[in-house]
Amino acid sequence: MTSLAHLMLDHVPQMMMLVDPATLTVVLANRAAARTLGYPDGALQGMLITDIESSLQDVFYWEDARNGQCVEMTDQEGVYRRADESLLTVLKSIRIVEHEGAGLLLVQARNVEEERKVEDVLEQTLSQLRATLESTASGILVIDGQGRIASMNRLFSRMWDIPEDLLLAHDDEGVFEFMASRVVDAETFRARLQAVVDTHETDDLLRLADGRVFECKSRPQYIGECIVGRVFGYNDITERTRAEEVLRESRDKLEERVRERTAELEAANLTLMAEKQRQAELIRKLEEAQNQLLQSEKLASIGQLAAGVAHEINNPVAFVNSNIGTLQQYATDLLALLAAYENLEASLTDEARQDISQVKQEIDAAWLREDIGHLLAESLDGLQRVKRIVQDLKDFSHVDRSEREWGDLEKGLESTLNVVWNELKYKAEVVREYGAIPQIECFPSQLNQVFMNLLVNAAHAIEDHGRITVRTGHDDGHVWVEVEDTGKGIPPEHLKRIFDPFFTTKPVGKGTGLGLSLSYGIVNKHSGRIEVTSEVGRGSTFRVVLPRKAPPPAQA
Repeated sequence: MTSLAHLMLDHVPQMMMLVDPATLTVVLANRAAARTLGYPDGALQGMLITDIESSLQDVFYWEDARNGQCVEMTDQEGVYRRADESLLTVLKSIRIVEHEGAGLLLVQARNVEEERKVEDVLEQTLSQLRATLESTASGILVIDGQGRIASMNRLFSRMWDIPEDLLLAHDDEGVFEFMASRVVDAETFRARLQAVVDTHETDDLLRLADGRVFECKSRPQYIGECIVGRVFGYNDITERTRAEEVLRESRDKLEERVRERTAELEAANLTLMAEKQRQAELIRKLEEAQNQLLQSEKLASIGQLAAGVAHEINNPVAFVNSNIGTLQQYATDLLALLAAYENLEASLTDEARQDISQVKQEIDAAWLREDIGHLLAESLDGLQRVKRIVQDLKDFSHVDRSEREWGDLEKGLESTLNVVWNELKYKAEVVREYGAIPQIECFPSQLNQVFMNLLVNAAHAIEDHGRITVRTGHDDGHVWVEVEDTGKGIPPEHLKRIFDPFFTTKPVGKGTGLGLSLSYGIVNKHSGRIEVTSEVGRGSTFRVVLPRKAPPPAQA
């Protein structure tokens, strides 16, 4: 048997054996067969197949094969005997193959016991999921990525009084239309059900024609970073809404009585009016402070779009830079003209010289001549700084690039450090130890996002002031980027969970628990890995290891 056949069989995950029907000996067995049956590699070769297949039916089959009655079979259940004499149930297929002029029997088998274990685990998981859906206090509706109903619990169907014939017929459109017919604002309701791929979580109130009020919360359902559906949760808050309306009506009536009483008191009590005016002024100032806070939050959100509009700043910076350069030339020419006029002062009358001297003193001509050059030079230097900041933002984002390209990771690290410098400069000294790594095929903007998450996490891990070291290096096949901090470290019980979505040790409102999870996904997309070492009280080190060349795309 050729080494090529050996190689091909050893790369098949199922058990494969070639049997000589004349002698009933195993001519060749792959590693999967030896491993599954508990034998060393190559130990099955030369064994009698009847020592492996132990059922009486199998023995009869091989006796017929030795007598020249070779019969092919497909997916027949059989029993194999392992090396430890335990029995294994398999599903096997046998077919006749020609090799060097002789007919051999190719036996292919699958471990039925493992498949059944997987099926049992899957069935148990589905059963637990169904039980969870049924035990929740909310009506649950799950819609898949194609807008079809994937699942619902009994409470949901009872809340909406969905006819049984629609449920039995699996008429999704009929169910949606029935629900829409019961909602006051049907168009908005339909639009919400159809927005399956919307990334936002929603919290709506649905008013039904029969007077009931439902609270509906929905969120997208993900597999990795891909939205595969949407989950809707419904709660009947009719009684609570009615109670709130009664309370609101009572409050309105009470406010009306208070206003009437206040009007009577205002006519007789000027002191109270002055106090009320003072309170109104305080309320106005509070509203102004609140508006300033809201504006601050809006500006923080707009800041996230800075990378997307950074290139728009280049045009005005370019022509301002050009204009200042031209202005500098004009100023030089004007100063030259002024010097020429000064050379002619001696030929002027005493009165004219006195007038010119007074004007020069009033405008301080000597100071202007000296300072105008400094002002223009500082302005040009400021414009160059703006251009560098804009370029760093563009280098960090690369929002217009969606395909792999050759990227300089050390340049990306510098851009990212400039972007997040405000987060780092008060917390840590940044030490660069670059190894002049080569360029790699990658998505540079995505890797910049990974570097940003690691640098910001390093800064957050440092409580007072410490050091963040950024290192790079490479070998023949890979490059690596390392971020080391002198922070508080990660406890051992948390190390196994730091890449789980939504897991965070930060206080509420300080972190979402998605930074490292998204970073892990990006690095995995690049066929790389993230290695972590940490010691409580000493700090942590995150190393991102990436291949120098992108792997070939997977074959369909």
